[in-house]
Amino acid sequence: MDKGNALLVGVGGSGKSSLTRLAAFAAGCEVFEIKLSRGYSEPQFREDLKILYNKLGMENKKVVFMFGDQHVAEEGFLELINNILTTGMVPVLFADEEREGTVGNIRDEAMKNGASPAKESIWKYFITKCSVNLHVVLCMSPTGDTLRTRCRNFPGKIFLNKIVKSIMSYVYPSRIRASLRVAKP
Repeated sequence: MDKGNALLVGVGGSGKSSLTRLAAFAAGCEVFEIKLSRGYSEPQFREDLKILYNKLGMENKKVVFMFGDQHVAEEGFLELINNILTTGMVPVLFADEEREGTVGNIRDEAMKNGASPAKESIWKYFITKCSVNLHVVLCMSPTGDTLRTRCRNFPGKIFLNKIVKSIMSYVYPSRIRASLRVAKP
């Protein structure tokens, strides 16, 4: 499914990663997951995202980007994920020289597929191609208030209002019932 993403909610050890890998295999997708190390921060995360985007746009690979609670070394990572889900690209991910190189490398392909020769048109083609090939799977734990807070702070993580309601009723059933009682006249 083009631009298909998923939010898997379950406690640790419930099979979120295994399910993601199985589904990716069945769909013929490669799984991309960041490898945290000591001192891993936003600059390293951005470099990993560049690798991901080159796989998507330059190598034309269908990729599942699996990102879980354990990958959140900094909350700023979630802002970047939010951008990926809402716009298809992380702002200012590529330096001007890198962007020029990418545009030069895919110019012929983009023009064969209807893009104009303008750099912005070719860059838009690259971003669209990446968006079509990318599937983000967020693996989150329902324990504590972390999931609720992250969903509120980074709304791009939530693809449909129905999913929010399902998560909230699963994670916080008593709060949903109490809110409905208060809301009734």
